[in-house]
Amino acid sequence: GGMYWDSYNTIKRIDQYIPVDVYIAGCMPRPEALLAGFQELKRIIKAGDGEGQNEYARNFDWYKANQKKVIKNWNMPDYNW
Repeated sequence: GGMYWDSYNTIKRIDQYIPVDVYIAGCMPRPEALLAGFQELKRIIKAGDGEGQNEYARNFDWYKANQKKVIKNWNMPDYNW
């Protein structure tokens, strides 16, 4: 929702392009929502429960293919893990 929903510079379903461990509600999120999200991310990292980097490594080709669909003029080096 919100005024940025159908904007040229937004991507819907960001979790199809990069792994996501924490979602922050709002469009645009309020400062306290950002702080709560960072606190949750800190908790996840401290507990060792973050799976984003492992998810990305396991599904690297799928994420990269989706990224290339969104970024039309892909002019970046082909990196791999």
